[in-house]
Amino acid sequence: MVTNQTVPYSYQPYQMRYTADFGTFGVTENGMGIPMPTFVSQFKLHYARVSQTISQKYEALGTDFENTQILAVRHDKRLTEKLAVQIDGKVYSIVDLSVRDDTYLSYDLVTIKRYKAGGQDG
Repeated sequence: MVTNQTVPYSYQPYQMRYTADFGTFGVTENGMGIPMPTFVSQFKLHYARVSQTISQKYEALGTDFENTQILAVRHDKRLTEKLAVQIDGKVYSIVDLSVRDDTYLSYDLVTIKRYKAGGQDG
């Protein structure tokens, strides 16, 4: 039997119903010949949304973790903080990656924040 001491957080299969693209940025030219950064998907993962409490949101004010979201994904060695995440056409950067690989049911927590290129939404 798995206890909370061996698995600090666990998720039911129905919670992993969302899909996110993980990838990097490439450069393509727009119609006027100007190079523009574009998201290039490398792999997809299912994720569960992790809720933050009100006190956690208040503690994040004024830090890099303000206005972030947390995703829980099954442990994947391909994940790094250098990747970007695309969800529903919106691109996010990875602020923090909490990796846990000590059991076969391990989950990684990926903290993401909306990517802004040149002061505009990416």
